[in-house]
Amino acid sequence: MQITEPKVGAQYSLDNHILEIVSINDGLISLCSLAHQYHRFIDVTMFASMEQKGKLLLHQRAATDLSLSAQFASLSADDKQRCLYRRAYVDGSLQELNGSLPKAQAKLLIERIAKRIGDSKPPSVSTVWKWKNRYCASNQSLFSLLKKKPGSRKKRIQATVEELIRHYINTVYLTEERPTLTHCYRLLVGHITAENRERHHYGKSPMTAPSYTTFRRRALSFDRFHVAHKRHGLKAAERMAKASGHLYIDTDPYACTLFDSQKMDVNIVDNKGQLIGRPTLSAHIKPSTRRCPGWDISIGPPCAEKMMSATIRAIVTDGKMATIFSDHGAEVFNTWTLTACNTLGIVTDYVPVGDYDAKSFIERFYGTVNTGFCHNLPGTTKGSPRERGDYPSAQRACLTLEQLRSAFTLWIDAYHSSWHEELCTSPNKRHEALVASTPPPEQFSELELKNLCLSNWNLRVDRGMVEKSRLAWYGPGLFEVSERLAPKQRAIVYFNPCDLGTVWVAHPNTPDDWHPAIATNPDYQNGLSLTDHNAVRKAFISERKKFDHTVACLKLYELSQRIQEYQNENKLKKTSSSKKTPSSPPLTRPVADPSNFPTYQIGSTLHHESDE
Repeated sequence: MQITEPKVGAQYSLDNHILEIVSINDGLISLCSLAHQYHRFIDVTMFASMEQKGKLLLHQRAATDLSLSAQFASLSADDKQRCLYRRAYVDGSLQELNGSLPKAQAKLLIERIAKRIGDSKPPSVSTVWKWKNRYCASNQSLFSLLKKKPGSRKKRIQATVEELIRHYINTVYLTEERPTLTHCYRLLVGHITAENRERHHYGKSPMTAPSYTTFRRRALSFDRFHVAHKRHGLKAAERMAKASGHLYIDTDPYACTLFDSQKMDVNIVDNKGQLIGRPTLSAHIKPSTRRCPGWDISIGPPCAEKMMSATIRAIVTDGKMATIFSDHGAEVFNTWTLTACNTLGIVTDYVPVGDYDAKSFIERFYGTVNTGFCHNLPGTTKGSPRERGDYPSAQRACLTLEQLRSAFTLWIDAYHSSWHEELCTSPNKRHEALVASTPPPEQFSELELKNLCLSNWNLRVDRGMVEKSRLAWYGPGLFEVSERLAPKQRAIVYFNPCDLGTVWVAHPNTPDDWHPAIATNPDYQNGLSLTDHNAVRKAFISERKKFDHTVACLKLYELSQRIQEYQNENKLKKTSSSKKTPSSPPLTRPVADPSNFPTYQIGSTLHHESDE
């Protein structure tokens, strides 16, 4: 196999992947994959060996690696003229003087050639001699007659010192602790100083420490991706050296949407004015029009209910999309969402993990939401604590969740009608232009989509009410359902996980007869998602587990001891009072006079009073 000279910009095929030479520094060739952006580092000797064995194949030459004729054609007009003039002098000396330049004859020859070619500044004899030698040494190459470009400076440092410089760059500077070049240079100077003291005892010549500029020049000659990888890590190096083209955008407005969830930079309060925190915005955006057809603003972390609420709104507004692109978040990567999308015929696709540019459109949209909407509201948290400064966002918060949703509705309408630099029009105008030449999408009503997202429980009906997870619903038709249920039979309760304000109860024998039931606590249950309610219950359970019941038990024990003490004190008081009181004399039984009482004859059935 032919061995080529590696040059920056040349492309080679390695393991069926095309790699481009990015840099060649100190005998180390750095190559970058055109498809996957990963880097490979190969030594010059190993590079030649791999090319000779056929493992490395030239795919495309570098832009500067051209033929001689192409290189000469790419020269400027002045360089071409200068090169032809010098060649005329050299050819004349070779043809007429056989390469030797006697001074008198050479001057006449130079004057004659200068008049013939029209050169107003003929060279001296010694200059023509230099040109002739370079021309002959380069196998009569025209480029040898041009001015040589300054090459790299030759190393004037001892080989041992050069090895120490590399050692301290690789083992100290290129580490995750990221020490400064000054610190590494001081360690190098200290090492050389200690080594010179040892050399003095053995009579060896001392080593000369390089200057800081030389040490810095050696460190900066390393490949910058390699330096970033060693000092900051692979992800940071890839982020610093990333190179991406323009993302493909389908002109079909119903082809796909990008979905993501993010905290909004504003605090909200409840109906009583108590601070709640930052709400979560879940939104779809269409890359072709930059429109946001579906969104949801609610409290709590991103969840499947928020994602489905935003998706339902997007389908009702603009029609069904063919694909939803998102990350691997829990709000999308779950059974309920995947099943609902599969039923609707929507394909769910995911961007590569760690690729922040794959969803650049929606990330930019969230930036516009924060800077154009959230940062102008009372209670804004801004983008960072430094940007917020001394602004009391928690104290200035005054918007409720419903007020924030209403304000965002107005702002999103203004956003759709605003000028977009990349579209060269507004999102609404772009949407109208694309819709005019696109077949209409599949449409669904809001009720159909909500019924599609329903789940069910099997619950008991008690006193015209159903209960689940500390939530209760009641309705006039529930008593009829409870009367028809068997002793151990349970009713079917249909519910929407996105909104637990209303459920529908049906008898198992008549599952098509739905009886609506409303929430017993509408202030809490209306608009409440199942995930948010489970999070609240989990918080209460964790607080209950953290609660120290031994404190109450200790207080009860102290109360019992105190009562026992009170009882003992009362007993002592009663005993002492009984000893102090004198005892009364015994009562004598009076003698009864039978003459004073009437007598009866018990023996006869009739009794008579005795005569006096």
